Amino acid sequence: MAEQQWVITVDEEHLDGIDAVVTELEAAGLVVDRVLRSLGQITGHTQTSPGVQTQTTGAAPSFSAVSGVASADGAQRHHIAPPDAEVQ
Repeated sequence: MAEQQWVITVDEEHLDGIDAVVTELEAAGLVVDRVLRSLGQITGHTQTSPGVQTQTTGAAPSFSAVSGVASADGAQRHHIAPPDAEVQ
């Protein structure tokens, strides 16, 4: 199983109650890594199975449905080989 990283943005009306949003996101399956209160963002991850596709790329319907969530975006990780690595 691979990890899918997520960046959740909290809407302005729910910034004071960001802890309640965190609790609901955890109940929806997000493993919270950081709560960035000054930015109004929550970062976390979920476990995904290789070969299983989501309904729409980058979408997290269960996270978007949480009260106070303005957006739920899948984060991508990119790796670059060191300069002395062979061409693949």
